[in-house]
Amino acid sequence: MKKIKDYIIENPPLYPGLSFFMIFGGQFIIGYIRENVFYLFHLTLGILGLLMMIISLLVKKRNKVNKKSI
Repeated sequence: MKKIKDYIIENPPLYPGLSFFMIFGGQFIIGYIRENVFYLFHLTLGILGLLMMIISLLVKKRNKVNKKSI
């Protein structure tokens, strides 16, 4: 089983998406729970980070399949 650190090193585009998701998504959840305020900016950047992570994982998976077929 690979460690998370090794997986991030092998897939550099995953790092910015993970950072955006953790920082802005976390701020959105904390702000919503504490103050019951819906920050659209934090929500948008959190979703952007989640999309960046998903896209980088799909591209990595697709590239791995293409290399096996060659």
